Amino acid sequence: MDKQKKTATELEEIVKQRIGAGDFKVTVHANSEMGWHATIYGRQPAEVHRCQVMAETIVVELCQHYDLAE
Repeated sequence: MDKQKKTATELEEIVKQRIGAGDFKVTVHANSEMGWHATIYGRQPAEVHRCQVMAETIVVELCQHYDLAE
């Protein structure tokens, strides 16, 4: 099955929506192992850590369906 290609901006929005409300930013970067990964940035370390853990779980699922468009 071919994966659908999404831009980094589109993938960032999907991850942010899946995590939910909060004062954080998501950035998506290419990754040679999985194809891409998400990094969480924010002002509150506890929230950043919580969101990063969630993002890692979400990305594993999304990488099965979406490739990062170059």
